[in-house]
Amino acid sequence: MEIAGYPHFENVCSNILSFYLQPSNEHGLGTLFLDVLVTLIGEKIEIDGQGVEIRREELTGNGKRIDLVIESNNCIFGIENKIFAGLYNDFPEYSRHLDSLSKGHKVYKILLSLRSVQQSPQLCGFYPISYEVFFQKVLMNIGSCFLTAHEPHMIFLRDFMQTIQNLQQPTMLDRQRLEYFRDNQQNITDLIGEIDRFRKNMWMKTQKLKEIVDVRDVSSFNISPGVWKSPKDFTNVNWYIVEIDDYFWLQLNIFLTPAGWTIVFSNKKGTIDRVRQWLKDRDIEVETSVESTDWLVYTGKDNNHPYEAEIEDLRMWTIDMLERLTAATADRPTDINTSLLSLNSVDRSNHAIPLSSQPFSPSN
Repeated sequence: MEIAGYPHFENVCSNILSFYLQPSNEHGLGTLFLDVLVTLIGEKIEIDGQGVEIRREELTGNGKRIDLVIESNNCIFGIENKIFAGLYNDFPEYSRHLDSLSKGHKVYKILLSLRSVQQSPQLCGFYPISYEVFFQKVLMNIGSCFLTAHEPHMIFLRDFMQTIQNLQQPTMLDRQRLEYFRDNQQNITDLIGEIDRFRKNMWMKTQKLKEIVDVRDVSSFNISPGVWKSPKDFTNVNWYIVEIDDYFWLQLNIFLTPAGWTIVFSNKKGTIDRVRQWLKDRDIEVETSVESTDWLVYTGKDNNHPYEAEIEDLRMWTIDMLERLTAATADRPTDINTSLLSLNSVDRSNHAIPLSSQPFSPSN
């Protein structure tokens, strides 16, 4: 219904309801929908599913239209279906018309609505039921129809329920919040503009650092650079993936927030424990981040820079950390193949974590 562009059309919803309310239709649910309506209005009656007639847009004596009129051998339903429209209908006329059809049968008058409606004399005997409550009860009882229900009508029903649920999402702010936005409209507009300018400044700094850090001559290890920015908060990252071997890649992340520049290490292939050991062997001091156990925050000397730091200082800071990160240790020469021999004792069962299309994300 959403793809077709008709999710809020009452006539479309009423057509779908009429299909599932008719016990003889091929959905295989029998009288489930009618039984649920009876239960919700507090009645106890077994619906005779034989000879059920459903009429759409039935005219009353005064030319008004009732969305759904359902007649069975032992009862009559009149259903007024409301999605977004207000309660301006002629309920007295609807009620009179339904009573005229009774012929001694019980008449059930129902207002089925997207939003909850309180019972009131204005409804003239129509019992208000929300779609939410109605569908909850249908789902509670649909198991009894498990053997008779037919596909694809169960898929269509699920989609119909999901469409209605989507329409139920609140579109109104609470009064206090609405008043705040109304009273501070200009200040909020100005603040949004400042936020936009600040984000652009952050991104400019991030891009500039990427441009001036040349990783080609830093190390014999292959280093892949990139940048990332959060769509939700004030966080940008210059990332550098260092390919140690086929099974172990680690990542240097230069974080930029309004608080300044910081360094965080993470694993790209292999485990975070291997990253921790690699850093320890090179006397790079870290501690586990409070935000993620897969992040190791650099805590050693010169571990941060202010937001307004000179770009050249940041370039030297980044290159220095890359050099430290890829340097040989006393028992590990710089040759790649030889330097990795000491890692062979590490269990490689955790390797081969596939690279994502986005080298950095907060969950890395």
